[in-house]
Amino acid sequence: MGNCVSRPPQTGTTAGACSSEKGDVAPETTPCPTLPFQEPTQSFWTYPPSSIATYTSQDSLPTHADIVVIGSGISSASFARTLLEIDQERDDASRPLHVVMLEAQETCSGATGRNGGHINPPLYHDYEDLKQSIGTRAAQQIMRFRLAHLEVLAKVAAAEADSADCREVQAVDVFFDGVVFAEAKRKLSVYKADLPQEAKAYEVWEGANAQKTFNLSPLAVGCITTRAGAVHPYRFVTSILSRLLADYPKHFHLYTRTPCTSITGPSTTTPFYTLNTPRGQLSASHVVHLTNAYVGGLIPRLANAIYRVRETMSTQRPGRGLHFQGTSDVKGDGRRSYVFFDSPQRKGFDYLTQLPNGERELMFGGGLEGTAQDSGAAEGCSPGKARGMYDVHSAAHVSGALPIYFGATNWGAEGVSVEGEGADDDERDPWAAGRVKALWSGVLSVSVDELPWVGRVPPRIAGRMSPPNTNSSTRMARPGEWVAAGYSGEGMVHAWLCSRAVALMVLGLETAKGVGIDSIAEGQFAEGQSVDEWLPACYRISEARLERANSIIKRLNRRIGGGRGGTGKMKVYGST
Repeated sequence: MGNCVSRPPQTGTTAGACSSEKGDVAPETTPCPTLPFQEPTQSFWTYPPSSIATYTSQDSLPTHADIVVIGSGISSASFARTLLEIDQERDDASRPLHVVMLEAQETCSGATGRNGGHINPPLYHDYEDLKQSIGTRAAQQIMRFRLAHLEVLAKVAAAEADSADCREVQAVDVFFDGVVFAEAKRKLSVYKADLPQEAKAYEVWEGANAQKTFNLSPLAVGCITTRAGAVHPYRFVTSILSRLLADYPKHFHLYTRTPCTSITGPSTTTPFYTLNTPRGQLSASHVVHLTNAYVGGLIPRLANAIYRVRETMSTQRPGRGLHFQGTSDVKGDGRRSYVFFDSPQRKGFDYLTQLPNGERELMFGGGLEGTAQDSGAAEGCSPGKARGMYDVHSAAHVSGALPIYFGATNWGAEGVSVEGEGADDDERDPWAAGRVKALWSGVLSVSVDELPWVGRVPPRIAGRMSPPNTNSSTRMARPGEWVAAGYSGEGMVHAWLCSRAVALMVLGLETAKGVGIDSIAEGQFAEGQSVDEWLPACYRISEARLERANSIIKRLNRRIGGGRGGTGKMKVYGST
């Protein structure tokens, strides 16, 4: 979703019954759940619901699957699509792999179905910081990895999710503070010098020219623009999963409202993992954790390294004076995406895109919840507030900021609802009639070391042994647990390829060159490369990396309030 000004939860107060570094277990001291729960607010994206929203492949769970995927968002769609299609392509009449997907609530009801629909990678924003911390080559690999999602997601959507309105947009970073704008331009110059090809779409707009071109308030001091993307995330994921269920009915099964509540390793009675759910038990050789912010619920040792932050999203009718005509290359409503940067003191940002049809609604989000001293508030589950409900101050900010950002003259009179008039009560949508049609919140993850966590989960991190490798087939890697999580509010430019990498790892293909689907144009990202080559090595999960992350947590917790500067686009503030 974005706007990750953040701090890790204080050691010993991690959500739910998760062990701290001191071995404390305190399930009753916090209202924050360890597993996804039914959110009290409805995301605009999820109405009308998909035909697979509450899908259950069979009345009862199978007793065994080769692979169990936990979660049903964009990560799970990418993983299942990659694995099933490659398995089919190389199947030589042997038994297809059996994949079961478990979803705690409804299909795509987590962060993917509650985000802003942006495919807008942080690039110049944190390139210099990454270059200094992990080296030039690794930093440039991350930039290209993020950028690749623009073409990959567009290609997949064009083939399988036409209703998702995946489109190229002009990304506009808007600055209201001269010091922050100057720092952003400096960071952009560093990015351009090192990656001129990747940076060629960038332009800088100053003062009045920026205000006029982008319909902004006189308070705006300048803009930086480039190309990005936007998509209806819920339709994108549910379209792909619907197709997979239709194409692989015998060996791909989805069970919604079936949370995995616990996992045990192999025992004297079974050589597999055993997954416990309200529907019963299920054994598997491989367990793939694609729950992002909730990964710590089933892998407690990751609960501090990947923690949760709740943010607020909205759908708003544009003011009658507001029109986005785009540029000569990108025309019409729905073809711009905005990020609004705050002052050096607040170090926050809000984000906006516009739907290309209907009432041309503005999808506007931000309003980070919580303080450095209150980890529960940051997750939207502080005492005295309904679990999962957005904070009143966050909601008020999101509901009132847009006429300020664009200016009263540009905004004009308030938009009026034009849909559903004269309809029967049973036919009307659930949205409000004023400017704010819908208001909801969602939980995103933040990685304490600012990078995603991808790959095979070591048994010492998982807290359980892996099953023995009793299968002589070369069609899969040896049994184990796998993860792709910790996207720090930038899941739309990390999740798809991270999860594709995990699928190739499970298939035992991480060293195979040129294997995969949805390759981009010739000569571009990952052509002829293996996962080992195109996945940034610093994304790999390992015991040594977790030890370093725990050291970061200890260091931050020694500060007053445990605060820190944030990730991704937050780096635009630099040291101001």
